[in-house]
Amino acid sequence: MARRGQKKHLKRLPAPRHWPIKRKEAKFTTRPIPGPHPKDHSLTLAIVLREVLGYAENMREVKAILNTGQVLVDGRTRKDPRYPIGMMDVLEIKGAEEKFRLVPKKKGGLRLVSIDDKEAGYKLCRVEKKMMVPGGNLQMSLHDGRNLLLPQGSKPVDFNTLDTIQVSIPDQKYIKTIPMEKGCYAVVSEGKNVGIEGKILEIERRFGTHASTVTIEDSEGNRFQTALEYVFVLGKKASEVSMNSGGAAE
Repeated sequence: MARRGQKKHLKRLPAPRHWPIKRKEAKFTTRPIPGPHPKDHSLTLAIVLREVLGYAENMREVKAILNTGQVLVDGRTRKDPRYPIGMMDVLEIKGAEEKFRLVPKKKGGLRLVSIDDKEAGYKLCRVEKKMMVPGGNLQMSLHDGRNLLLPQGSKPVDFNTLDTIQVSIPDQKYIKTIPMEKGCYAVVSEGKNVGIEGKILEIERRFGTHASTVTIEDSEGNRFQTALEYVFVLGKKASEVSMNSGGAAE
């Protein structure tokens, strides 16, 4: 049930441009509920099941699918059609035996890449900020809205903002850190070069992250420069997650 004053629907015309919806076919689409990802960087489960995967033709069918409890996001059952899913989230459809990861799409938006059972057991999260919490522990706030305490025995200096950490799902256990540094493999998550992936050639840090830039070289040798805060590290030498669109749902 929606909270008082909270609208369930959103007009299609002003909806985020990356949403794969037919804007003139109907007046409204599904408004995301407050969740781990903002509206401009996510898709609702209703849009994914109906417009992207084609499992449903209307909202009634979407709700019927979700009510079976066979749709999982990051290993947890989700039944609200307005639940937002975003970059690096793992979507599992148990009845269809399908698993996907959401990754940035060129020209904006998100695409679904098919993954296997092993890869569906973890995800990559970017460290957005660090802060002290009661008890003297250091907590990391991650890009998908979750918070994670530093692993026992680790030092605060071992974790930096914009580093990527690999965590298991759904138990949220720390696996390893992939630092934001020269030579690592990364993808551009926002901006005009969104969706481009490749090796980090140079990181030019200036005062404030908005002034810092990163130079990336793709597999064809093309070089691109983007803002530091738009870069998401995927691995030290190669990506730790599947990024190939072969078999993916666009």
